[in-house]
Amino acid sequence: MKILALHGLGASGAMLKAQLAPFVKSFGAGYQFVFLDGAIPCGRGPAVPAWESEPFQSYATGFSPQEMREALHRIDIFIKQKGPFDGVLGFSLGSAMAVSYILDQQRKNPDTKPPFCFALFFSPIFIASPDDHCYESLVDRILDDDHSDFRAEFPDGDFASLLDSEDERVFAEYLKVVLSMHSSVGNILPNTRLDFLSFEAQAGNVPRLLHPQIYKERILIPTVHVSGKKDVYAMAEQSRVAEGLYTPSLTQLYRHDGGHDIPFKRSEVLTIISMVKDAAEKGKQLQALYDF
Repeated sequence: MKILALHGLGASGAMLKAQLAPFVKSFGAGYQFVFLDGAIPCGRGPAVPAWESEPFQSYATGFSPQEMREALHRIDIFIKQKGPFDGVLGFSLGSAMAVSYILDQQRKNPDTKPPFCFALFFSPIFIASPDDHCYESLVDRILDDDHSDFRAEFPDGDFASLLDSEDERVFAEYLKVVLSMHSSVGNILPNTRLDFLSFEAQAGNVPRLLHPQIYKERILIPTVHVSGKKDVYAMAEQSRVAEGLYTPSLTQLYRHDGGHDIPFKRSEVLTIISMVKDAAEKGKQLQALYDF
């Protein structure tokens, strides 16, 4: 099994390789992990220990549709050059990028095999779409003149009462959760602007954060979703939202004893590996159906 591995924000492939050492050892020789470094230099990530040294990297410069298209294009080039891959593994931002990539490939190529047979996601953060048309009418509405009071209150005031629909409220409340994470960990990406709902806002700058209540597509491959019981609220909520973007019948969930990290206890590692092997087997069977 050949698995693409994507690191977290402000980290690197080498750091993820060290984090995954107990998994790589226990998976055995039948599993090969290929680590992709992000192309964008950035600050130290929130999950990176103080003793780790540069480089710190990201896959994206920011999370507008255009920036996400550029990030996913770089990942797609790597997959075409180094693949094919049986599975994909991600941690934090790496998981989020993998989810976005899979959903985007399904959208653009609905009648072809998914790009991977299975996926293992550790603590995914918010999922941003590269599609300008995603939530297009919703974004246009919240940027129009009738919603100026909402934009003046967002994100700290009673903005939810100023919105017209449940979809708008879900989107705005989730934006607030994600922005609260930015305020707690700092602006790791050097060029990220958070004023995308200002009075001079443009629709193209608004991140299209995927939420299962308003985004109806689901990942169509077996997934293993791992999160920490002690993760901070903003991170845990993003992981919970990401979980809703999977197909329930193809998803296995595991909560380890830690926080926003990759578990290392042997019992937890072996349990997750058993789940992944089951997902890989199911994924191979599903992929075979495309050959008929």
